[in-house]
Amino acid sequence: MRIFNKVIVFFYTMIFSLIGACMIFIALHLAGIYDLSLLFQYVMNYPNLHWIVMLSGVLLILVSLSLASISYTKFQAAKTIGYTSSSGQVIISLSAIEDFIRRLTQHLPDVKELRSEVVVSRRGIEIESRVILWAASSIPEVTEKVQTIIKGQVQELLSGIEKPILVNVHVVKITQRETTNKTKREKQEIPFLR
Repeated sequence: MRIFNKVIVFFYTMIFSLIGACMIFIALHLAGIYDLSLLFQYVMNYPNLHWIVMLSGVLLILVSLSLASISYTKFQAAKTIGYTSSSGQVIISLSAIEDFIRRLTQHLPDVKELRSEVVVSRRGIEIESRVILWAASSIPEVTEKVQTIIKGQVQELLSGIEKPILVNVHVVKITQRETTNKTKREKQEIPFLR
């Protein structure tokens, strides 16, 4: 399949390079209507060249449609994960797992916000979590706790799937709690009694 992908990438690179070169020639007025008509006449007058051009066009359309079909099925397969049980096939949406992880970590006191992206690859189920922490928290302890909770709960949730689960945590922001600022503002707003 990799050789097929390389051929497709090469084919599309050549096609788009040719189209780009034609657009540059047209934009720079290097190819006029007269030049293009000579090219069309040459194709039509040369024996069997018009058949080659027609077959190339048909091949281009077929390859484009097959590539679009393959890309669409891979894109759809990348959004779900499934397994077969004794009663039939079970398909789980990756967005459902992402929502489960978000709700799972809402009760952690050191985590302000957590967003995850779940990707299924050859290595297994990869969970990329972007975390916003409160400033008073210990980053190594909190990230290890988040990884342990996510990995354990997702393994339990997906017990029918035998793929390894990898949890990557990226701390994207560390923020101060807003409660101290609110109490200071409330104290300033209370009028003094005389």
